[in-house]
Amino acid sequence: MQKKLKFQDIKEKIKDIEKIGEGWRASVYKGIFEDKVLSFKVALSDLHKHPIQKEGIILQQVNKHGIGSPLRFSGEDFIAYDYIDGKPLIEVINQSNYLNLINQLLEQSFILDKLKIDKGEMHRPYTNVLVDKDLKLYLIDFERATKSLKPQNVLNVTQFILRGKERTEDLLKLLKEYKLNQSEDNFLRLKDYLMNILVAGAGFEPATSGL
Repeated sequence: MQKKLKFQDIKEKIKDIEKIGEGWRASVYKGIFEDKVLSFKVALSDLHKHPIQKEGIILQQVNKHGIGSPLRFSGEDFIAYDYIDGKPLIEVINQSNYLNLINQLLEQSFILDKLKIDKGEMHRPYTNVLVDKDLKLYLIDFERATKSLKPQNVLNVTQFILRGKERTEDLLKLLKEYKLNQSEDNFLRLKDYLMNILVAGAGFEPATSGL
């Protein structure tokens, strides 16, 4: 069996490499590799290799449905994917674009629900969602994602949208129906209701607590 590459095996071949982020499991680098601008997520220790490898597998799955940054290749302790030249959702969302961005967020969350993947942290998509200059939305950081029979992505995004807003009986009914049956019909009814709430409320005010 061929041994998998480690990040150190290719690090010297990456041009203009720079560290652009670090968490408690991994560091993230940006650089040019084989004429492509990529991000490299690298496990900080052997203990964290498995979550990074798992993230690569999930990214491969969701990429097939247009979600996440395209995965290019992976190794024993890293994954490499297209660098997204974007900003966190919380820095971009405003009164002129919130309907577009919220719609994308709900649509991608529903796809994850259909795939039975619970991304986690979708009730506060502040920094784990990037938006590029064309207002295309990218979900990032799938290392905490898990397989689930009842994923909560749409329900968690709903919680984000409705923070500080009243929950009507009609809305509670739609939420209950979607929770019991995550069908496309139930999702579309819920999404339409949520978007109408946003339009009627004359805007969207994202909470900044918890950043």
